[in-house]
Amino acid sequence: MRRALVVLFLLVQATPAMADDEETLATYAVQNRKFRLGHELHASVGVLPINAFTKGVTAGGGYTIHFSDAWAWEIAQFTYSVPLDTGLKKELLENFEVQPTQIETLHYFASTSLLLKPLYGKLAWFNRSVVHAEIFLALGAGVGRYENPGAFRRAIDAGGGLRLYWGRHLSVRLDARNYTFLKGLAASNELHLALSLAFSVGG
Repeated sequence: MRRALVVLFLLVQATPAMADDEETLATYAVQNRKFRLGHELHASVGVLPINAFTKGVTAGGGYTIHFSDAWAWEIAQFTYSVPLDTGLKKELLENFEVQPTQIETLHYFASTSLLLKPLYGKLAWFNRSVVHAEIFLALGAGVGRYENPGAFRRAIDAGGGLRLYWGRHLSVRLDARNYTFLKGLAASNELHLALSLAFSVGG
């Protein structure tokens, strides 16, 4: 009985030490970022895919300043959209003799957004090289120019993206943003998917 109590006492004493060791190992497992961003310029191509009557092919660019590993301000982003008719309007008219109401198209838009960068990590590319990547979230405001009829509308944008680093100065971004354009009490949504090449200095 005495021997069992001694063993139990030793186990109880060893448990905090093991917990401390695990915490130490967990701390050392987190590595600092290899790439840090300062001033970023990016050029992008993308699509506006959700309008049933008119799709948009986009081109644009922007400037972002990164305050830290966690926060950044996308000060300005401008995007121009070329509309592509899907043929749905013609099909409705020919097959069902239905004339759609006036179809508005987004011509160009600009925004400013706050970025939160909570996740950063490394990925193995076919076990031959290591790719550094981060995931970011975006929330901001903007304005868009519509045609047919011509009008400017305020917008709220929200979304996120993935960044893959090619090196200290170059990276590739994949953004997905939802823009909610306000028309009085009504609202219309545009999903923008964009692929960007970014050049960064500082950091």
